[in-house]
Parts: sequence; structure tokens; C-alpha cells
Amino acid sequence: MSTSSKPVRHLMLCAAGALGLALVASPASAQPRDSGRYYQSGDDSVEVTAPRYHPGRSDIGAPIRNVAMQEEVRFDDLDLRTNHGAHVLQSRVRQTARNLCRRLDAVYPVTADGSPDCYTVAVNNAMSQANAAIDGARKYSN
Repeated sequence: MSTSSKPVRHLMLCAAGALGLALVASPASAQPRDSGRYYQSGDDSVEVTAPRYHPGRSDIGAPIRNVAMQEEVRFDDLDLRTNHGAHVLQSRVRQTARNLCRRLDAVYPVTADGSPDCYTVAVNNAMSQANAAIDGARKYSN
């Protein structure tokens, strides 16, 4: 084979390969794909809020403000219809609450006596959102 025909042959093989790939890919692309999102309501995150309560006034009489940190926990990559997806979301909520409360403890180490536990409040509030999303996904799929 001459050297001038090698580029032409290579080009023909590439074109044939691309055509074959297009023919193979066409039927598959016509099929609906489960993106994992069709069963979700559009809200694809849970807001975790870690509070730090300081009711009352300081020793010198100045008002003390309550503070909080928030973080969004996304779940658009999870199939909440499955036990695994639900468990992963709940784990993410707990981990985010733990991290936020640790950050609050570092920034605001003093808490008021009798104030509720940061982690418990953060998890309970966010878990109600997470459980509502899980229930909604499971109702939609039935």
C-alpha cells in the first residue's frame, strides 16, 4: 500500500467507526433514561440549622442574641424510594448537624444554662424535612 493511501484508509475507518457508533447509540438514546429525579418534588435539599441559644442578658445587662449556622444538604443524587437512599440522606443530615454544632462551639463556646442541645435540635428539625422528602418520593412511586 502506498503512503498516500494510508491517510485515506485511516479516514475511512474513522468515518465507518463513527457511523457504527452512531447506529449503535441511536436506539439506546431513544429509550427513556431513569435520571433518579422524576419522583422528587423539586425540592432536592434539606436545610440543617444549628442553633445556639442565649436567653436573657449578660452579666453586665446587655442583651444576648441567639445565633445559628445553616447548611444545605442536597439529595438530588439519591433514590429516596430505597432504604439505602433514605439512610444516606439521614446520615448526611446527622453529619451536617454534628459539623455545624462543632463550628458553633468553636465560635461561641459559652451557652446558657438549660439551653437545648444544639445537635438534637438541628437533627430533629432537619430530619422532619428529610422524612417528608422520603415519604413524598415513596408516595409518588406507588
